[in-house]
Amino acid sequence: MKRLALVALASLATAGAALAQTAPATTTAPATTTAPATTGMAPAATTAAAGGDFVTLTPPAAGAMPTYFRTGALDDEDVYGANNEKIGEIEDFIINADGSIQAVILEVGGFLGVGEKDVLVNWSAMQIAMDGDDLRVNAPSLTRETLTSAPDTDLDALGLDD
Repeated sequence: MKRLALVALASLATAGAALAQTAPATTTAPATTTAPATTGMAPAATTAAAGGDFVTLTPPAAGAMPTYFRTGALDDEDVYGANNEKIGEIEDFIINADGSIQAVILEVGGFLGVGEKDVLVNWSAMQIAMDGDDLRVNAPSLTRETLTSAPDTDLDALGLDD
């Protein structure tokens, strides 16, 4: 189920980007648009095919931060908070019907998988950066204490179980 959700996320994000684009009426060159930079990343350039059904992503320049990511690359990524300490780990994403990211599910607390809880965090609280060649997810407004005192989310009760 988790993989299905990740595939659905990628499909919806791609479809949403493709649907939001239109080709110019006076030329045969594809239209170029940019995705919103809601994650603290530079926008990704995409081009729509003639029918708008396909998206072409432009690779980042050598040494530059990528402008788009596969959701699988973010799965199990550590999240660092206001004090530059590890505050949790990305477990999954909650996707709206329009393909936008509603929330990220963070696993917080516990030790070796015992006593962890799931906390829903607004995706806009996350920032993605590069630390050398490594991806780093930051949540500068959050601390370990804020997350451990946040309510545990019962994903089963919400119908979001795997």
